[in-house]
Amino acid sequence: MLRFPHFGGPAWDYTKALIHHSTLPKPAHEVAILVTGAAFNSRYELYAHERVADGAGLSPNKIATIAAGGRPADLTEEEAAAYDVAAALAAGRQLPESTYRRAVRTFGEEGTGELVYLVGGYCLVSVLLNAFDMSVPGREEGLPTDP
Repeated sequence: MLRFPHFGGPAWDYTKALIHHSTLPKPAHEVAILVTGAAFNSRYELYAHERVADGAGLSPNKIATIAAGGRPADLTEEEAAAYDVAAALAAGRQLPESTYRRAVRTFGEEGTGELVYLVGGYCLVSVLLNAFDMSVPGREEGLPTDP
């Protein structure tokens, strides 16, 4: 975003709007971001949001399962609705009507719209991070990973 400010500036503004105007429950918000980061195998996105998800109250097991591409069995209703929306959209599929209706029942129409924009925004962020190979601190090229 810094190297191409004419594109990166508006992209960053979009990302900040997703953060600052969020009405979704924080755990559901983070589930959607983790699902999206995992779908794109975005190392930096997962690295950053595993920590945020922990602060939002998601268990280490849920975080690890989602980051590895799995669906935890113990998701709350809000987390499950966010997971299913994010999984469908981040995989490039049309959102099933039943999944959309479940999200509307859970978050309302405005909250569901926010969720859709959140997933779309973090698809963009994940693609950008992957394109420019953002390193995870402590795991830069040539450095050993944790034992």
